[in-house]
Amino acid sequence: RKASMEAPGVRGKLHEAKRIGSVRGRRFCPCQSLTIGHSRRHCRMVASGAAAASSVGGAPGEEASFISALKSEVLTYTAMNGLLMLESSDEVGLVHVPVSLLPAMAVPRGLFEEVRALAEPFNVLVERFASDPVAIKETLAAAAKQDEFTRDLIRVYDAVLGGPRPSVARKNLAVNRSDYMMDQQSQRLLQVELNTISSSFGAQSTILAQMHRQILGKFDFLRQSHRGLWPGGSLLEESEDAASAQSRVPYQDTIGDIVDAFAAAAGEYRGSRGSALGPGGAVVLMVVQDDERNVMDQQILEQELWRRHGVRMERRTLAQVAEEATLGEADGILRLGDGREVAVSYLRAGYSPADYKGAEEWEARLMLEQSEAFKCPSIAYQLVGSKKIQQYLAEEGALERFMGKGEESASLRRCFASLWGLEDLGDPKTKEVIDHAKKNPHLYVLKPQREGGGNNLYDEELREALEGEGDLSAYILMQRIVSPMHKSYLLRKGECVNADTLSELGIYGVYLCDNGREIINKCSGALVRTKLASSNEGGVTAGFSCLSTPILH
Repeated sequence: RKASMEAPGVRGKLHEAKRIGSVRGRRFCPCQSLTIGHSRRHCRMVASGAAAASSVGGAPGEEASFISALKSEVLTYTAMNGLLMLESSDEVGLVHVPVSLLPAMAVPRGLFEEVRALAEPFNVLVERFASDPVAIKETLAAAAKQDEFTRDLIRVYDAVLGGPRPSVARKNLAVNRSDYMMDQQSQRLLQVELNTISSSFGAQSTILAQMHRQILGKFDFLRQSHRGLWPGGSLLEESEDAASAQSRVPYQDTIGDIVDAFAAAAGEYRGSRGSALGPGGAVVLMVVQDDERNVMDQQILEQELWRRHGVRMERRTLAQVAEEATLGEADGILRLGDGREVAVSYLRAGYSPADYKGAEEWEARLMLEQSEAFKCPSIAYQLVGSKKIQQYLAEEGALERFMGKGEESASLRRCFASLWGLEDLGDPKTKEVIDHAKKNPHLYVLKPQREGGGNNLYDEELREALEGEGDLSAYILMQRIVSPMHKSYLLRKGECVNADTLSELGIYGVYLCDNGREIINKCSGALVRTKLASSNEGGVTAGFSCLSTPILH
């Protein structure tokens, strides 16, 4: 009570908790954790409330009041609509996903449509590259010599191609996401990377777009007296109405696009099995990490797949797959312990060496890859998403090897940043760029063959790596994309801060293909991840950034 009286904003937080009450029997604690059996010793009400008050306390009175209203709206919306994640992997409590109060990335509409138009060609590019084992292994040969994880992935890939059913390697379902940053110098969106495995937040980005649209329509001051509170506000027309402002936040049902693809793949599988399909039917198997925090983004897909299509999704870790599942030697059918067949394996794990604690996890991955199930993604798709292949495609003629020399290739190439391979340090061009990077490390990023955030090297760490004697053949050197900074209000664990931020735009693409027969190729929705300008990394679950949306102008 004392904290609620002394710290502005905490009283409102307590009232908000009381108003929300319970959600399916769970209490919404004043510390913003949606919990079961949440005890007072876990409650951070005083600490987070005081921090939130000091974070926005410097704002003028009227502005602080508006921010408080927005914060209350966001906390309510996130709790009611599944914008939640586990507070930690070993606790039951849920906390809201880190988000921006308002759209944090202003994007020219023309540039936004340009990168959206690239989603379907990128899907095709991944499929064509993944269908060429020679190209994959040649491109990754130097990296595989130096990097054990890349070498192990290729070992599994070779086992599939050399196994009894090599055609199963081309039963592909993809939820790809191409990430871009605005390059301040060229005023273009340049590609940061193409994610082909465990492209997260497809579900929650859909909900977040709805939330930001609702906020822009509901709070008139955002379109009138206080348009300067957020990066896109100054771009609005002075008399812009609610409907027009809302339409500036692009919305597409990414949830529907993903589960529709799962259902289509399951339908293809059932059709191929015919009367041989077991009495338990076929399921989608989501392979997850055993310490996963981002469970709600995943389980929204599970619930919507059942609600819209009546298809079940089961969750297992790689270790559980190894313990429970069986692979038919004669027919290649993957079955769970209760006999149900797996129509689709959907990996939200398997992209990091930490996911393979021993031989049993690798055996489980091989079992998935050798099965007749559609793979989301296959190991070939995962390899095509590696940094080394991204760098190779930027080389002269490499992209055109798969996409031809037409306008489609030219459009894809326009979004490429400058990239360099480091397998031949004696090459004059490579030596020249390395020397420049040593003198100007702030202009470059050094990237290993890893996914998941927290792996790249910047600034002095980059310089030290380039000056060392270690083998860098598993790394690529990339132009550091310098983006414009914007002030944004970010909300994490109930604490709101106003800070200089940088944002990254992701465009989802959904693809389904069976041995060259294209079934679905679709551009889906958008995601923005916004981080403090002082942070190099951008992972949301890892704690580096917040979810947001673009605002088009």
